[in-house]
Amino acid sequence: MSNGVEIRASIDSETVRGLLLINGGGAVALLAFLAGIIEKPHLEVLARAIIWAVFTFQVGLATAVIHNRFRRLCSLEYAKKPENQKKCSLFGHVFKEPCICHWSIGFMWVSIGSFIFGGLMVLGAGLCVIG
Repeated sequence: MSNGVEIRASIDSETVRGLLLINGGGAVALLAFLAGIIEKPHLEVLARAIIWAVFTFQVGLATAVIHNRFRRLCSLEYAKKPENQKKCSLFGHVFKEPCICHWSIGFMWVSIGSFIFGGLMVLGAGLCVIG
């Protein structure tokens, strides 16, 4: 039976795969859709939104990869003896986790936010074209 560390590592790996899948899949789907509307002048607003959304999904992909790298560095930091771990502080407040772990979490949320923001751009443009 796996111990807790192995289970958490597996969950983290699945999170990274999910981030790569949603942002990469979203970009591929929008690029396929873009080919059919790029030359239609009345859909210019939608085409522009799709292009921006694809770029946003690329940001999501890049931040997912950075998150994965920082997650590894976070794991290495926790492998050290407690007295050798780098303390993270901001404005005099000392955090429980090392700074690299906070950076990793931040990049994960940027990746998720990129997918949501890209989808909202296409949604807004699609509703403008319809209405």
